[in-house]
Amino acid sequence: MSRNYERKSSVHRTVPEPKDQWYVLHVLSNKERRTVENLKRLFRDDKEMGDLLQSEPLVPTEKVEDVVNGKKRVQDRKLYPGYIYLNFALRNPDGSLNNDAWYKILAVDGVISFASGRNKEPIPMSPGDVADLMREISRRSEGTRPKIIINVQDEVRVLEGAFQGERGIVEEVDAEHGRLRVGVTMFGRTNPLDLDYSQVQLVPEDERGLSDTGANA
Repeated sequence: MSRNYERKSSVHRTVPEPKDQWYVLHVLSNKERRTVENLKRLFRDDKEMGDLLQSEPLVPTEKVEDVVNGKKRVQDRKLYPGYIYLNFALRNPDGSLNNDAWYKILAVDGVISFASGRNKEPIPMSPGDVADLMREISRRSEGTRPKIIINVQDEVRVLEGAFQGERGIVEEVDAEHGRLRVGVTMFGRTNPLDLDYSQVQLVPEDERGLSDTGANA
């Protein structure tokens, strides 16, 4: 799903109702949750700002499952790193911008900018973009996804052990336990290796079938 909301000035767009105004905030990467806490503090301490807030600042996530040393662990992974979605009545019904509220949000630690139009003013997401976002969040919330998907015949690079740096072809996949059997060919002989997911890295499609020397030439 695209995060590009750099669109034409809102002067020619219908301003959504206050409860339907959603804005895209660009924030420091890996500081999304801290920035959300800073925003919540602003809305809690400043009543006028709190009255404009329509719902909690949103950092969409999905649950991903990883296997390390045969043990499963589930973590939250951000869908759109570096972005927060803010349901906030920043524009008045006549389309004018609440400049005071705009500047206060920009002053929050961790906030870089709003997605904006040509005049650099924040513009609300279109109803279609909001609907797409909510559908994607709902879809990603269904169940847990593997952190990395590896299939038989995929080419991988070994990250650890005596064959570190060598490439091989996946021969068997045990997704339940996060284990693979990888065939690494050296000196005309294929060596089967039993490895964890965490011990390999998928070779990009445009590099598959090339030797490391050839890929780096």
